Amino acid sequence: MTASRMLLIVAPQNAAKGSLDALEDAARALGEVLQHDELGHCAPALADRGVLLYGTDITQVRIEAAVRAATRRAGEVGATLVLAFLGHGMAPPGRPELYLMGSDAQPEMMSTAVNVGQLIVQAAEHPGVNGVIGLVDTCHAAGAVPDVKALVAGVRGGRTRVSLLMASGAEQEAFDLTFSRQLAELLRRGIPDAGRQASVSALREKLRHMITGQDVVSTEHDGDHLAVQGLWLAHNACYAGSDRPGPGALGAEDLKAALETVGPSVAWPEPWSLTELDRLRHDIQTIKETGTGIGPMALLHRAVHVVDGLRICLATQSFLTSWAGRQLTTQRLRRALPALAADVYALVPGTTGTALLTDLLELLVLRAPRLGDSRTALLTKFVAALGADAGLDLSASEVTAWADACGARIELNDAQEDLARGMAAQRLRLVVSLHATVADDWPESLSLWLLDGGTVCERAEVACVPTQAAIEAKLGEAMRWARRHARLRQAPLKHVDVAVPTALILRWKPEETDFGVRLGVNHDVVVRWSMRLNPPAHLWWINDHARAGLEKMSDCAAGAPVDWLAEHDASQPQDLAERLRAGRYTRAVAFAQRPAHLRQVMELLLAYVPVVLWPDSNHRLSLNEQSLLDLFWDHLPTQLAEAYRQRWQGGCAAPSDRLADLRSVWHDLEWLDFCSWFDSHDAVHGSVT
Repeated sequence: MTASRMLLIVAPQNAAKGSLDALEDAARALGEVLQHDELGHCAPALADRGVLLYGTDITQVRIEAAVRAATRRAGEVGATLVLAFLGHGMAPPGRPELYLMGSDAQPEMMSTAVNVGQLIVQAAEHPGVNGVIGLVDTCHAAGAVPDVKALVAGVRGGRTRVSLLMASGAEQEAFDLTFSRQLAELLRRGIPDAGRQASVSALREKLRHMITGQDVVSTEHDGDHLAVQGLWLAHNACYAGSDRPGPGALGAEDLKAALETVGPSVAWPEPWSLTELDRLRHDIQTIKETGTGIGPMALLHRAVHVVDGLRICLATQSFLTSWAGRQLTTQRLRRALPALAADVYALVPGTTGTALLTDLLELLVLRAPRLGDSRTALLTKFVAALGADAGLDLSASEVTAWADACGARIELNDAQEDLARGMAAQRLRLVVSLHATVADDWPESLSLWLLDGGTVCERAEVACVPTQAAIEAKLGEAMRWARRHARLRQAPLKHVDVAVPTALILRWKPEETDFGVRLGVNHDVVVRWSMRLNPPAHLWWINDHARAGLEKMSDCAAGAPVDWLAEHDASQPQDLAERLRAGRYTRAVAFAQRPAHLRQVMELLLAYVPVVLWPDSNHRLSLNEQSLLDLFWDHLPTQLAEAYRQRWQGGCAAPSDRLADLRSVWHDLEWLDFCSWFDSHDAVHGSVT
């Protein structure tokens, strides 16, 4: 899940006012729907990956500290912060201010409680925070409305955004956490006839028909004219993108700006079609030539450029829907996305299905070319990769017809050449295994396999002295052996898998093996766990379990399918082992900081999870560094190998280079397919000739 939206739910019990029986269930229901990938799409806002502050020990100090910590984390990554306050609320007589009662709050003593409006202002004013969405389910909830003067004249010069949805009026009571429970249910069901995202105003109208005895109130303040998209609480579960044609968020923003430049004489294209876009382009061009637009000539030229881009997007969407048809899936769309700069990656949407296709096309045509590429260079790479992944014929006449219609024939040729080179580079793969290691020592032999298209075509066993220097020298010989066979097969050798036992994983970086030039300079080196090649009898299940984990990871709609483990998660290996046996962690697992007992923890994790990542040093990964996994996940582990190369060569300008601070053990379906080869009768070792 991406860090573009972060969530904190504060739900303290207060003994002085009486326990709220429905509080925990209501808070957890709200948390589930707001963290759902296809609904609220929120990541945890607290450092320990926590979302919920609940219980009888949630004091005023803890609440204020947690909200400020969540605000800092949101500011670090430019996230929208969703804050929910549930529980007992009180207000001073005659003054509409809401105070949330923590566990230590005393009735009628405002100094012992939390001023919700002030916290919301502080969060919205924090540098980097991309707006605050507040949900308030207390008595006197509307008293949480912040001082607008503080929002428009603060340290951010008024560029603040706040949307609040509140369960009751400033002088009203709220009952039984009905607001939170009904809101969670409404978000699950969605709102018919609404847009892609549900705003607080749309939710307010629906909730007013669902809740009696208390007034549902909302307020919205938007002072950031540079914001790409309005604040929204959740994706609308009822939205049917194919039934509601139109531009995505980026296209709508650019088209709105274009029409404002032209003036009121042109209308929004309705229906959304190539014919209407052609009509709009003609009208804008006429206004540009006659000089009757209300904006500068450069902006009128930009308006024509925007409409041309949207026409390319719509034509491409129609072509892909016809050409690829049933082969189009959310995961295939994301896999086909070409490598982008990090600031463009930050705009990659969290949508799925048809909406995702719309959004990705607009990203590639309207946003990415601002970096210097032609507007169709990345688009044609995307189409070519999508077609290749689906097994479609890229030389088909409809493909060239689409390229000609978009003025992208040469770009398509370039994309096909790049794709062919990339596929050739993936054809051969060398596997080097150190599985013969005894205890913590280096092995006395290396096992080698050369794979052509996933099939073992050559194999060898290399004897060596059990030292690191000897192993690395033999690794150089193994590369020479593999190169010789690669030349005979007339294919490049780019990919090297090194299967390493647990004892050496934390001690050795095989890509740094130096035989005159480092192995990783010209090769993408991926570390695998050697135990998966031929598991002992008691671990017979591990590769099937990893396949199931990879399947769950593929269901992740956006961002990295990673569970981040905090220090306390790893401090008790027995507890971690029990959670692993119960299926708690099946996706990738990562550490922001190396745990004290990493070796012991690694021995547990490697059998259960397909991918493990950890910092290369004792440096703690910042939130920005953690979010790199969300941005570049579909290009890992290859992007890790590229980051290591850039680090050696002194490069540190690109954000992706910070991936060099990470180490990994990576198992994908290709590796598990190779491991299954050992179940066959063909898995017999040869010898070096």
